[in-house]
Amino acid sequence: MNILMISNHLGVQSGVQRYVQNLLLNMDTRRYQVDLFVGQCPPDQASTAPALEAAGVRLFPVPDHKKDRIIALYHHLRQHRDYDIIHYHTASKVGAPVSAMMRLLCPGAKLIVHSHIVYPPMTLTWRLAHGIYQLSAHYFLGCGVAAGRFVFGDRIDRRKNFAVACNAVDKRRFHPDAAARADVRARYGLSDADRLAGFVGRLNHQKNPEFLLGVFAAMAKADPRWHLMLVGGGEKEPVLRELAGQYGVADRVIFAGVQSDVPAFMNAFDVFLLPSNFEGSPVTLVEAQGCGVPCLASTNVPDDGSVTELVHFLPLSAPFEEWAAKAASIAGSGPHADHWPVLEAAGYELKTAARRMETLYDKLGGGA
Repeated sequence: MNILMISNHLGVQSGVQRYVQNLLLNMDTRRYQVDLFVGQCPPDQASTAPALEAAGVRLFPVPDHKKDRIIALYHHLRQHRDYDIIHYHTASKVGAPVSAMMRLLCPGAKLIVHSHIVYPPMTLTWRLAHGIYQLSAHYFLGCGVAAGRFVFGDRIDRRKNFAVACNAVDKRRFHPDAAARADVRARYGLSDADRLAGFVGRLNHQKNPEFLLGVFAAMAKADPRWHLMLVGGGEKEPVLRELAGQYGVADRVIFAGVQSDVPAFMNAFDVFLLPSNFEGSPVTLVEAQGCGVPCLASTNVPDDGSVTELVHFLPLSAPFEEWAAKAASIAGSGPHADHWPVLEAAGYELKTAARRMETLYDKLGGGA
């Protein structure tokens, strides 16, 4: 079976791309030939390309500019019409006419559109996009129900051709690990007595890192044992460094940069903070739960990924002091407990999720 998958870019900081990589590395690539049409890896990130190419995925890197990518996709589909499945990961209104274009160019392919975002407010142009998506696609997936409704329409989850494809993670990597916790904390000069709040992700507007610094400043004021570790990079980093100085906590904020061993850093945290302005269903929230880390997220984060008792929510309208008190009250100490039985039962184990996707491909593409 020939499958074309369309993603955003090859960087490891992208939650969508980590999902794509996890999915493809756990599929039976002897049965599926997957072409990945994807943007270039940003220069400040490691690339998922080596692992994907080693698994037999054929990569078609394309320009980063949105218009140029659409033109490149048009020419690609003019020359490659033999796909059985097109799996389109989308988070934009522009994806709607692109879906219509793909349906016209490859009428023999079954089109799966896969939403990864909730980005209010809902507008008239989004309503128009809903209609185009619904006319173009054969099947709809969402990383959660909220993401599906936002991109494809309020009632999309009532249709038989919609399903949730949860952001499953690898249990073999994301699990409680006392040795990794001790190693990372020792590497950054943190003792068992120190308390560590953490964040993993892109330092950009979506993740709301300025709010995160405000929360941490309130935490540090209430308890001088607190430190903050930011794992990831992005355009907001210079602003955050300056803000940390203004708050008087520059010596307690660790900018760890992009890291390949995310599970080790997750294990080092006593609490994971995610005060995002908007999200779909963030994979980092599941990764943190896999490592047994208590989580505090904004109510702008859909609760689809709130699988265990570890996850708590507060609105961004709540004062920093309330966030700080809540973070301190839920924070763990020492090695984390295992919550995988609950995560597995909810379908968040990676191999199970990959088998479910294979079943969908076989159903739509006529595979065995």
